[in-house]
Amino acid sequence: MTITAANRAEELDRIAAEIGGFAEAHDLPMRSAMHLDMSVEEIVSNVIKYGFDTGDIREDAIEIALTLDGDRLDIRIADSGRPFDPLTDAPEPDIDASVEDRAIGGLGVHIVKTVMAETRYTRDGDRNVLDMVLALNAPA
Repeated sequence: MTITAANRAEELDRIAAEIGGFAEAHDLPMRSAMHLDMSVEEIVSNVIKYGFDTGDIREDAIEIALTLDGDRLDIRIADSGRPFDPLTDAPEPDIDASVEDRAIGGLGVHIVKTVMAETRYTRDGDRNVLDMVLALNAPA
């Protein structure tokens, strides 16, 4: 399945609905469906928030591709925003600090890296490409 979206926050609900429909149609385990939804929403919302100048709306700015292969789901999120590798450019959160001492935000990419079996970023021409693998039968 492939979803093409504009870099507008309003697209997040449509993307979530399509992801949910994919998960239901393929009978993904509930835990995997939640990890898929959360990961795509985190990455796409960051692209929308930080990847483009204000007012620079592009109808085909983001492409999400899902490929199911046995107990593995390949996820590719590509965007035409400014170069940014969320795996290395996003600051690492201090997960050992108390809740009161932690900075607000910053956990999303960390959680994505934790729930995915594999993550890889590349810059392909003028596009950021984030490839992720979700192991559908991974132990809790």
